[in-house]
Amino acid sequence: MIQLEHHDLWRMMESVFLALLFICLNLTVLLAAQTQLIGSHQPIVALVGDDVLLPCHLEPAVSATYETVVWSKAGLEPKYVHYHQDGRQKQDPSYYLRTRLFLDEPPCGNVSMKTFTVKLSDAGTYKCSLPAMKKDADVELIVGQSDVIGSDQPVKVLVSDDIILPCHLEPPLDVTTLSVEWRRGPALVHVYRNRRNDPVSQDQNFKGRTSLFQDEMTRGNISLKLTDVNE
Repeated sequence: MIQLEHHDLWRMMESVFLALLFICLNLTVLLAAQTQLIGSHQPIVALVGDDVLLPCHLEPAVSATYETVVWSKAGLEPKYVHYHQDGRQKQDPSYYLRTRLFLDEPPCGNVSMKTFTVKLSDAGTYKCSLPAMKKDADVELIVGQSDVIGSDQPVKVLVSDDIILPCHLEPPLDVTTLSVEWRRGPALVHVYRNRRNDPVSQDQNFKGRTSLFQDEMTRGNISLKLTDVNE
C-alpha cells in the first residue's frame, strides 16, 4: 500500500484544485465569448402614461444575477438610467422609482428593464450593458401622445350579422407593440398583447368571434370585428 506524507497529500490536493480552477475559468471565458446580449430589432412603442418593457436577454441563457447591469440613455447626465451592482440599485433622479430589473426572476438571463408611467422625455435610444462580459445592446423607445377615437354615433346591427366597431389613434401611431383590450362592462371581449391575440384571457361568450385588423395596426387602427352578433 502506498502511503503519502502529509505535505505530499497537500501538494496533490493543491494541484487538483488549481487544475479544476483552470478548467472553470476557461469554461467561463468560453461561455462569455459565445454568449450574446440581445435587445430589440424593432423600436418599442408606448403611449404617455403607459408601463413599458424594454427587452434584453442573454443568449444562450445564463444567469445574470451577480452581473453588473447598466441601462443608459444617450444624452442623459449621468448617463445611467438604472445601475445594478452587488444587489444594490441606483437610478437617475428622473427615473427614480420608475424602473425595475428582473435579474432574480425567470427566464434565466433576463436583463430587461420595465419603465413605469412613461413620459414624452423617456423617448430615445437606450443601451443595456454588462461591463464584465463586455456585452451591450440597444433598444429604441418611441413615445406617442395620441387620442383613442371611437364612433360619435351608435353602431347598429341585426342579430347574427357581422359588425366592425371602429376605433383608431389620432394622430396615427404604430400599436403593434402595445396591449389592446376591448371590453363590454367587466367582460374582456378581445385581448391583444405581446404582438399576438390572447384568447386565454377572453370572455367565453366572445371566443372565436372577434378579430383586429393586424395589418393596419401600424397605422393606429384598433377597430374590432365581431361576427355572429347576438343580444
